Formats: sequence, C-alpha cells, structure tokens
Amino acid sequence: MERMYWGIVSAGKICHDFVNALNDPTGPAAAHNKVVAVGARQLDRAKTFAEHHGISTVYGSYQEVADDENINIVYIGNTTGQHFEVCKMMLNAGKHVLCEKSLTTHYSASKELYDLASSKSLFLMEALWSNFFPTYMEIKNQLALETVGKVVHMEASFGLAISDVPRLNLRDLGGGASLDLGVYLVNLVRLVFEREEPIEIIARGDLYPTGVDSGWDAILVFSGNRRAVLKCSSKYKLSNTARLAGMQGCIELPDPFHCPTSIKLPNGDSYSFDLPDQPANAYNFENSAGLSYECAAASEAIRAGKLECEEYTPADSLYIAKILEEINKQIGSKMAD
Repeated sequence: MERMYWGIVSAGKICHDFVNALNDPTGPAAAHNKVVAVGARQLDRAKTFAEHHGISTVYGSYQEVADDENINIVYIGNTTGQHFEVCKMMLNAGKHVLCEKSLTTHYSASKELYDLASSKSLFLMEALWSNFFPTYMEIKNQLALETVGKVVHMEASFGLAISDVPRLNLRDLGGGASLDLGVYLVNLVRLVFEREEPIEIIARGDLYPTGVDSGWDAILVFSGNRRAVLKCSSKYKLSNTARLAGMQGCIELPDPFHCPTSIKLPNGDSYSFDLPDQPANAYNFENSAGLSYECAAASEAIRAGKLECEEYTPADSLYIAKILEEINKQIGSKMAD
C-alpha cells in the first residue's frame, strides 16, 4: 500500500489543523497520505471545510464516511462524548482509526474499542500527538540513557482559561479538564515511570455545575518513594511546564510542555528542532504543524502491517485512562460513574 486515503470526521478547529499538517509538503506525512473525504453533521460546514482544503468528497453524516470504500483510515476529531460510537462505527466498517484524545470518557469503553479493533485486525490509536514530537523522542532517549539517573520527582502543570468552551464543561460532550488537558499530564507520567502502577494517588479538585471536573491537583506515589506532582485546570492559566528530576540533574520542558520544540537537558544544553515550515496563522492551536508526526507514524505502521505504534500503544492509552478515572473518582466527578 503506497498511500493511505483518509476520511475526516467533523469540520472543527482541530480537524482543520490536522488536515493542514497532513498536507504540508515540508512535513513528514504528505508523501504517503491523502485526504479524500470529510463528513460533518452539518453538510454546509463540511462543504466549507472541503473547499478550503481541496477535498473532493463531502458528506453530511458520519455513516457516509464509514460507507465510503475509497477510505481506508479515518481521523475522528469531534467531541469526546461522541468518540465511542463513531469509532465503533468506523471499525465495524473496516476502517483503521486515528481518534483525537481522549479516546473515550471511560476506561471500559476504551478497552472495548481496542478489543474490537484487535478482533478485526485494524489499527486504532488515540491521537496523543505529544509522543511523536522529536522532543518527546529525545526525552525517551535521555531516560533510557539515565542521564539524570532514575527520575525521583516529576512536576508538571497544564492550565488554560477555557471554562467557557462547551466541550470542557458539558457532560454530554465528554467534558472535563481531565479528558482535555489532564491526559497530557498523565501521559508524561506514563513515559517517565514506564507505565508503572502508582502505589497511591491523592487528588483534590473542583467540578463544574454539570458535574465534570474543572481542575485538580494530584500526587502519584511510585515505588522507592518517587513522586509525580500534577496540576490541571480549565479555569486558570498555569505555567504549563514540566520538570523531571533525578539525582544527576533534570530535564526541563518549557511552555507548552505537551508539544515543545525544545527541552533543556541535564548538562545544561538544549535539544531543539524546527517544525514543518507552514505559517503560524495556518493553525488554530500552538505548534499544530506537529500533528504531521503522529499522522506519518500511524500511516507508516499500517503500511508495515502493524496494528499499533510503538511510541504509543493501546496499553499506554489504557494506563492513562485508568489513572484519570481514579483522579475523577476521588474528586467526585460524574465522568467516573
């Protein structure tokens, strides 16, 4: 298979950024990927999206995307509350799936989707793009080399003043700071502590009137008294940085820690890279040109006959979902019901 032919589910901001990144000729995805269709619940929005991006086929429903035999992989970028049903629809139609984070609102639902994909020999990945950034690859390399020694303390925060955004505060949209922002914090924990189960999780937080979480502080305790201290908020701007400390130094991730183009290494040097060369105003979100890395990785895995990317596996995704559920359970969020 020389090329992957993509269908896009939804015509929102993140879908715009994803298609721009995929199509960027200076990025890693354009050569082996082509967007051939977009579907949205409002046909006019899909038509406007298609005209902007030069997409040939437009649908006014997600089912039509699933039924299109010219599509072999789907990018799902609608709200989290819809992910489970739409992922299931696409998998049952024989499509590979790259679904925007968070994959679903519950661990059990995510596991059901991964099991379904496996039973059909299809690729399914939660689109947690951080893991495919060159900076995150370098973090993984530094940890393997133990340049800081064993990480004994990690601290990270992610907070944005976006409480007025419906996908953050409405339960039926899959709202909550955890599923939009907290997922990035726990993803870094997963990378640093290599999916080790925490011995203890201590969390305190606040809820929106709808019952979903608006933010929290959490301490995750691991073997050897190693700790991760996390702060998450959809009401307030936080530093949005991270620090991984060991007995021989630390690795520092600047704002935005979840998609940085540089990191500070233990010896004081910096590791940095340049994003694909598109103008910043081509995107809605910071460093979205980097979405091309996860797109290229998914495409390469499928073309190689693989059902997952080693950089971010179903087991990684479920690890994050399990920890987020425990945090939400402790703070009384209805997302953990």
